[in-house]
Amino acid sequence: MNRKILLTFDLEEFDLPEEYGVAISKEKQLAVSARGLENLLGVLRAQKVNATFFTTAYYAENNPQQMRELVAEGHEIASHLYYHSDYDPKHLQKSREKLRKITGQEISGFRSPRLRHMDPKLIKAAGYHYHSSLNPTYLPGRYNNLNKPRTLFRDVENELLVLPFSVSPVIRFPLFWLSFKNLNPQFYLTLCRQALRKDGYLHLYFHPWEFTALDEFSIPRYIKNRSGEKLTSQLDQLIQRMKSGGEFETISRFLEERGL
Repeated sequence: MNRKILLTFDLEEFDLPEEYGVAISKEKQLAVSARGLENLLGVLRAQKVNATFFTTAYYAENNPQQMRELVAEGHEIASHLYYHSDYDPKHLQKSREKLRKITGQEISGFRSPRLRHMDPKLIKAAGYHYHSSLNPTYLPGRYNNLNKPRTLFRDVENELLVLPFSVSPVIRFPLFWLSFKNLNPQFYLTLCRQALRKDGYLHLYFHPWEFTALDEFSIPRYIKNRSGEKLTSQLDQLIQRMKSGGEFETISRFLEERGL
């Protein structure tokens, strides 16, 4: 079976500054993410690769045409709940229905905002086929998932597929968005190739807002490092260099090809 590369993006309102006490209007939150998405799509279109966008229903209802264009171009839309800073379990089904209505696409996947834990039973009951909220590594002050599976598994108790993010073999070094922004690009590429060879697939995640300039915001340097054009170019190079190792695919197609 060919190795697969799963690019995933959390398409949400850019409310991150509020975590650091910086006020930002809803209009600006949406605008920052929309600009970043257009920059990101320039790379995906040029490279002719598809991705999975875990989208808040709030973002989607404010950008319906953009969402329909994503679907038309072959990307998958999955749920990132209704609002990025509201974790109401009632929004599991509500966001899925809203996204399906806007895009016309069946919504199979779920990712919790900020990877916050949500009851798998509720995720399954809301109609999702898989969820992708597990980073199987240790991040001080955030989570310790070193005892969790590091690759795709089935939660038998809740009848739900779980797709963790890729981490390096053995030491489980995280390959998420902050690593991409702050590691030496060649070292990051080496870790990605190791995970791809070991697991047969690579699952990475980023945010569209990273691909627009963030210098104006009073947020930590490690978050706004290499934002905008610099990060867009870096993603373009990563995709080019990874193409020889695997085929880019959406999550739903990846699971379907494996009969899951």
